[in-house]
Amino acid sequence: MHISFTRHDPDISQSCKAVTEYLDKENSSREKEYEIFVEDFENQALTGFDEQVEQQNLFFSQGKDGEQVFLDQNSATDLIDANISSRAKERESKFFILNISPSKDELEHLNGIVVMELKAAGIGEKETQLLQQTDQGQKQLEIMRNDLMHQCLREYANDVMKDYAENFNRYVYNSPQNLPTQKEEQYINKETKTALAERGIDKKDPVYAEAYRETREKLAANLGRDLSVRKMTAKDMVWVAKVEEKRTYKGNDKWVIENRKIKREIKKLESAQHPDASKIEQLKSELHKDRATGEIVREGLKKGGQQYHIHVVVSRYDNCPNARYKGSISPLAHHRNSKMADKTAQVGFNRDTFFKKAERSFDQRFQYHRQYSYEKFNEQKKMRTGKKERIAKVSGKALSVLGQPVTKELYSKSGVEELHKLSLRNTVSRELGFRVPLTVPKTPLQLAAKTLRSIISKINDTSKGY
Repeated sequence: MHISFTRHDPDISQSCKAVTEYLDKENSSREKEYEIFVEDFENQALTGFDEQVEQQNLFFSQGKDGEQVFLDQNSATDLIDANISSRAKERESKFFILNISPSKDELEHLNGIVVMELKAAGIGEKETQLLQQTDQGQKQLEIMRNDLMHQCLREYANDVMKDYAENFNRYVYNSPQNLPTQKEEQYINKETKTALAERGIDKKDPVYAEAYRETREKLAANLGRDLSVRKMTAKDMVWVAKVEEKRTYKGNDKWVIENRKIKREIKKLESAQHPDASKIEQLKSELHKDRATGEIVREGLKKGGQQYHIHVVVSRYDNCPNARYKGSISPLAHHRNSKMADKTAQVGFNRDTFFKKAERSFDQRFQYHRQYSYEKFNEQKKMRTGKKERIAKVSGKALSVLGQPVTKELYSKSGVEELHKLSLRNTVSRELGFRVPLTVPKTPLQLAAKTLRSIISKINDTSKGY
């Protein structure tokens, strides 16, 4: 699992609008594909299906009660931009972007979960082979698989943000609606310092921070206010995220830069009076190619293979409704375990610890067993000095840890007589014994069943000589 952070540049804009607009770029192509698919089935009841698949085009976050919420691009922008502290500095980053990229092996593991989820719903290996015989069947499979992958990654994003919040080891106020006014806070802080000085507690004293907090809370209570605190959790964060399926090569990518140099050299040789054909061919063979598609890498080229990843835009401040008391939290802070403003609030973010937690969260949620040491964050950190290519591939046994779902025979006799009734409720999550709350889009599943019955009927007619 690779996770990186990008800092918002306040010199470019104070808003995250440009970021959310960029993350909306895949929507148009996806909507066009679904429109073409749906046009062939106008008589189907597509309301529920449309709603479920449309979630792929929306930003998502987590509500106060832990439920998943979906927002359009404008609402997502407003949510981040509106969460600002009254003490914010103009040239201070207002938000950060987390780029969460599962590895090839981790995506293959999720693919295994998707396959089992479909199998539990009635789309097993034989049904899949039949569906792949027609364009309609292939599109139905693609839609169902893609939607299940989105669901997996949305669940994981929630886990990552939980780890993110806890890793700060920060505190927030218990009663944000009953905090002191600015004038009251000035009085409380002044009286607190005086009281501690009278007790002979110096700032360098180890108990100063705790004594400062307790005294402030008592003085606030005397004024009918509440300054008590609790540990910060994911519910106190303001963030929006989006799952993306595609990546393109950027102009500053190493392979793009190297290919550009090689192409210039080739062009120079080809324009010579006596071109060196062997040298030209040698240079062409040195051009970097996409590993999945074999295409020569260039700026703007889509990367081959599965490219699922998650972008999270997270506010710098917690969601305290009182703008004066919003805490400033940065994952790029270098100092750790220090205090600020004589309070018990901690500053700093241990990125190594966070990466390990995020890796562990993936393993626990999806029962993923990292079979080689190089898959683990600690080992990856050691190997970053040189090796970029993995030295082995996770064996097919990785999926066996998911358990063996209960399967039913689709065919009897010749194997083409009957299609078993598809069950939307028999989820693989129950069979595996762990919670992966996935739901197969109902309409594509119905259409898949319809297509399968049609194919089976034709095969039966052919076998009978009709």
